[in-house]
Amino acid sequence: MPPPAVILSQPQIGENIGAAARAMKNFGLTDLRLVAPRCRWPNERALALASGAGDILAAARVYPDIAAALADIRLVLATTARARDVVREILTPEAAATRLREAESSGVASALLFGGERAGLTNDELSLAEAVITIPTAEFSSLNLGQAVLLIGHEWLKAADTTPASRTRKTIAVPATRQELIDLFEHLERELDAGGFFFPAAKKETMVRNIRAMILRSGLNDQQVRTIRGMIVALVKNKYRGEKA
Repeated sequence: MPPPAVILSQPQIGENIGAAARAMKNFGLTDLRLVAPRCRWPNERALALASGAGDILAAARVYPDIAAALADIRLVLATTARARDVVREILTPEAAATRLREAESSGVASALLFGGERAGLTNDELSLAEAVITIPTAEFSSLNLGQAVLLIGHEWLKAADTTPASRTRKTIAVPATRQELIDLFEHLERELDAGGFFFPAAKKETMVRNIRAMILRSGLNDQQVRTIRGMIVALVKNKYRGEKA
């Protein structure tokens, strides 16, 4: 099944439609439906705010009423900030995304219903939804239309996302050759010796072995070896400059 349709009922501001389309593009939602838009359509300001989501706007369908927009939909979840006035199941965005993913896997066409900027969805519109979604907020519950689409779209994508919680960016690097490492060892040990680091002298061999083991464990690549050697050169130059001053 395609992802849930995003239905905007009587949107008033072209910029908000564009922002909603951009949020849809971010999170893999493609089916935009407009119900009796109050602004002129097509809308240049919507296209300007879409920023790369012009294809979604170009494919958007316009309907005269909610019933027509929902004709092929089997599961409808409506957004509202006034959940206390609604006698039906109330979902968080996360729970709603799970419900929508379950519908997708079962081949059930679904839709997310958003109200206009001024007053949101009417009670009659809400009555067409199986459940409502409320986005948790602090003291101020009113959200911009584009923001609401973005937040729920994010939960939709996250519900099936396999991105690890933590990862390190992998770079293409060539492991340092043994000769490069030996040159690094000798360079570092020479400067440490000149700076009086190996004290007492009787422990120098043990200290050298420990330093080399520590460097080897780090698995340096060729660029990292060159960087460390450059750091050593810079430190030594600054030391001599300070002594001359």
